[in-house]
Amino acid sequence: MTTTPDVDTGTAYGRPKPSYNARLREVGPGTPMGEALRRYWHPIASSETLIAGALPQKARVLGEDLVVFRDGQGNPGVVIERCTHRGASLFYGRVEDDGIRCCYHGWKFDVQGRCIEQACEPGLGRRRDAARQPWYPVAERYGLVFVYMGPPELKPELPRYDALENPAEDEKYFASWPVPHAAVLGMPTDFSWLNIYENSADPTHVTWLHSTHSGYQMLGTGTFGYPENFFDPATIAERLTYERTDHGLKYTQRFEMEGEDGEVTEYGFAVDQHLPNVFGLPDYVKPTPDGRADQLLWVVPSDDTSHRLFFSIRTNDPERMVRFVIGITQNGKQNHELTDEERQRFPGDTEAQGSQGAITLDSEETLATGDRGVVMLRRMLLAMADDVEAGRDPINIVRDASEVHHVETGLFTLGRRPAGDDAAAAAV
Repeated sequence: MTTTPDVDTGTAYGRPKPSYNARLREVGPGTPMGEALRRYWHPIASSETLIAGALPQKARVLGEDLVVFRDGQGNPGVVIERCTHRGASLFYGRVEDDGIRCCYHGWKFDVQGRCIEQACEPGLGRRRDAARQPWYPVAERYGLVFVYMGPPELKPELPRYDALENPAEDEKYFASWPVPHAAVLGMPTDFSWLNIYENSADPTHVTWLHSTHSGYQMLGTGTFGYPENFFDPATIAERLTYERTDHGLKYTQRFEMEGEDGEVTEYGFAVDQHLPNVFGLPDYVKPTPDGRADQLLWVVPSDDTSHRLFFSIRTNDPERMVRFVIGITQNGKQNHELTDEERQRFPGDTEAQGSQGAITLDSEETLATGDRGVVMLRRMLLAMADDVEAGRDPINIVRDASEVHHVETGLFTLGRRPAGDDAAAAAV
C-alpha cells in the first residue's frame, strides 16, 4: 500500500515579489506624499549651531539636495546645492556678510537666491539680476531653523505649539544633539522616516522590545523611574486607548504606581502626534505627573530611505535633555558602545526599525490589534495626500498667525485609591 507524504504548508517558496505602498512612502517632488509634505514647514538646522559666517552645510530634504548657511549678518538661508551658473556645489562656497559665494567663478547669492555679484564679469555682472539661485523660505522658532519647500502662493504660517510657547525667564530651548555629526542638521538615520514616525504610534513595542525581550532599557525602571507594571505585555492591550484628535492621533497607556503611604495612583502616559511628522514625548525616565508638555520631535524625510530627527525641549534643567538623549540603554550601554553580539542579544529601536528595511515592505506585513495606532496614522497620512490632490489644505495647515496648537502629551493623573483597596472593587 502506497502512502502519500504530508505536504509542507506555509513555506516561503513562490512568494510574490515584495512591494511597498509608494503613495504612502515616496517623498520626492511630484509624488503624492512628497507634495503633501511640501505644504508644511520642516526643521532643517539647529539655530544655535548654525553659526553666522561659518562653512555652509549640505542637507538633503524630501529628495532635494540643499545647502544651509547663515550669512555674516545672521540671516539663515537655504538654496539648491547646484550653482545656477555652471553647476558647482555651493557646499564648497564661501559664506560672506551678505550671502554665499560659489567657489568656481565667484558668483555671490543672498539668502533669497538673488545674484548680487559676479566676480569675473564686467562691472561685477551688469546683467546679474537675470541669474537667480533656486532658494526656499526659512524661519526660526523654538531653537530651530525651518524651511518651506512648497508652492509659494500656498505658504502657511509657521506653526506654534503651546508646549514650547512662552518659556519662563530661566528656561531655554535645547534643540541641538550633543554629538558632532548631528549637532547642526539633526540626527541622520538610513531608513525611511515612517519607520520611526510609525514607531511613535506603537506603544506595544515598549512593553516587549524595551523590556521583555532586551531587558529594561529605560533608566530607573522599578526604582526612580517607571514601575515594572508599566511594561507588562500581558496587560498592555487592556491598558491602551487610541483616539483621533484635532491635530492627529494620541494614545494613552494606563498604569499604576504605589506611594510610600500605600495609596495607589493610576496614571496615563500620553503621546500626541501632530501630522505630518511631529510628536510630543514625555520624560520617559523621570515620572513628572500633570506638568506642562515640554518637548516636541520632528521626523524629517531626507529621501525615501533616510531621514533626520530634530527636537526642541523647553526647560531650565539641562538634565532634562540628558535624560532624553541617553535615557534608553542597551545592556547598560549606549547604542554606539555595543558589540555586534550585544546588538543581537539586546536590540533596541535602532536595530528593530533599521531591520524593517530602508523602506517598509507593506506587502510583507501581517497587522494585528496592537497595530491600531499605526493603521490610524497611515490612513490619516493618506487622507492628507488626498486633500492636497483635491486642492484642499491638508490637516494642520495654519493660516492664522495667532493660532497655537495644543499638545496633549505627558503623564496625567487619572485616579487614586486608598491603600488596601482592590482595583477591581474600586472600579465598581
